[in-house]
Amino acid sequence: MDCREITRAKIAIPSLVGLWRRSLIEWDDGKRDESTKVFWLQGRNHFIDLRQPASLPRFPDRKCRDDLTYQDCLALSCQEGFAGHLQTNGDAYEWVRMVDYQPVQSLPDVGFLHWQNATLIETGKDLPYTEHWHREKGFTSSIPLHLQLEDRANGCRAVFLMVGRDFMFARNRTIPMPAGMTLHETVSQASNEEHARQLVDCEISFGKIAKAGGPLIIHNSTLPWKTGTLFQFDLSGETIVTIPDIAPNGKNLTRRWHRVHTEGND
Repeated sequence: MDCREITRAKIAIPSLVGLWRRSLIEWDDGKRDESTKVFWLQGRNHFIDLRQPASLPRFPDRKCRDDLTYQDCLALSCQEGFAGHLQTNGDAYEWVRMVDYQPVQSLPDVGFLHWQNATLIETGKDLPYTEHWHREKGFTSSIPLHLQLEDRANGCRAVFLMVGRDFMFARNRTIPMPAGMTLHETVSQASNEEHARQLVDCEISFGKIAKAGGPLIIHNSTLPWKTGTLFQFDLSGETIVTIPDIAPNGKNLTRRWHRVHTEGND
């Protein structure tokens, strides 16, 4: 058999379940990035992805959205992240986004996947890039839990995904975003500081369960005041999921989400 045929055989999406970390992205002009911290959590079909540049400040004194300055918002705008579902598109794979930290771009997120030994190689279809992915050790075969949520009051959408002891949560912002621009460009044109804060008020958080049956602790988040906090949710209702949160002014807030779709071990 030709080894290349084995490594480039079609990869079934369910076989990608787990937490993936990126070691490299390279563009055709030779530019490389090996320092951005990337978390890609993949369920049976759904995914959440968070990308934070190494230069991102930690913002230890920011406890809520109202604490952010205009310069803070500019720094936060360089993050990336998205959530949605992964589907095949001919020989390629398409990451269909339901929540996106950056404004919607004109080209879909489509690429090709193949194995190179234990490394998953992703190459862009419409954009010339190559990414190297590595599945985290300790992967568990437990059934992923996926929740697709909607706030019926304002139309805001959110996604929760848990695979083993890893979990991610993505919540969209509630104001419209101009397409075709980067978030940094959009924040640069914000009418005032409060508008800039609203533009970066999109949560994508990654965390872990410390031990079996233990609490869910957020390790990384687009919202710096969420890092190190507990993530809690109540699934006892048939259609409503309640999630404690922090209001823009720092007060406690409980969000009531309508379950649009549930998949997994709930």
